[in-house]
Amino acid sequence: MRLIDIIKQNCYETISIIGLAKNAGKTVTLNYLIEESANNNFIIGITSTGRDGESIDLVTQTQKPSIFVTEGMYVATAKKTLMLSNAKTEILETTGISTPMGEVIIVKVRQGGNIQIAGPVNVTEMKYIARRLKYYGAQVVFIDGAIDRKAVSSPVITDACIIATGAVVSRDIKKVLEKTAHAVECYTLNKTDDNIRKIIHGINKTCIIQNDGSVVVPDIKTSITGGKKISDLIDDKTTHVFIKGAVTSVLLKDLVENKYLRGIKIAIEDGTKIFVDINVWNELRRKGLKVETLNTINVIAVTLNPVSPAGYFFDSAIFKANMEKCLSEVKIVDVVSGGDAE
Repeated sequence: MRLIDIIKQNCYETISIIGLAKNAGKTVTLNYLIEESANNNFIIGITSTGRDGESIDLVTQTQKPSIFVTEGMYVATAKKTLMLSNAKTEILETTGISTPMGEVIIVKVRQGGNIQIAGPVNVTEMKYIARRLKYYGAQVVFIDGAIDRKAVSSPVITDACIIATGAVVSRDIKKVLEKTAHAVECYTLNKTDDNIRKIIHGINKTCIIQNDGSVVVPDIKTSITGGKKISDLIDDKTTHVFIKGAVTSVLLKDLVENKYLRGIKIAIEDGTKIFVDINVWNELRRKGLKVETLNTINVIAVTLNPVSPAGYFFDSAIFKANMEKCLSEVKIVDVVSGGDAE
């Protein structure tokens, strides 16, 4: 089944596109989805948590593909980026939401062309923009997420997520496969038991849950620096440790020193909160670290870009075949070379 058919069939309303690195193919993925939607008479809306669609990447100074929008779709973008676009648009709403590129404006495309998009970075504002795009007629909203703003793929904002990966991640294809599989694993961790989730929602801060349902709240400013204090409070009666906020390598290393950890489950908010080196993560998992989430992220596809701006590339067929072996339960789409099979 084609990716666009999966999206339509499941009636997803908001989908984030997250790149594992700069130039991993987010824009190519977005263009692919725009074209597929137009071919299937599927009305979409788009926006971004960063800035996208510019011809030269402002950070890496490399050439970037433009975003080509089609007649009838909806766009939420900042005023200055809209003025740089050559697509003909009708302004539907000035939202009052400010960005470094000016106020976010919602438009309907009246004549196709290239456009730059820059939307809000605030979670509350992004949820509002997505609702407004839906209000005007978008059947699904695609949110282009910046690499340093993974929270846009949180279930709090979007129904599903597409991960863009590619040769730019590493010259070594095995490392690209490993890092992509790691990202998918973190995003799709098992969901915590409902009873534990109720306890955590009632506390809403880092806490240690005992087998009788009682809760110990450590005296820490943040979980990031509080690993040793949290570990000191874990004993043979502990069943779960909930970490509020970011989960780091240092934090997990502190926790894994505790002799009771093998029988304990670490609960986190969702996979976007994991900032752990892949080697540390794999080592701790081998030692018995069990991690669950309050909210699982629905990864519906991984898109591939076999070409790196640095001038090297992978064989498309080999890259796709290997990724399909690594991620057998996820839709794999080569948006650069192969497109999407039926």
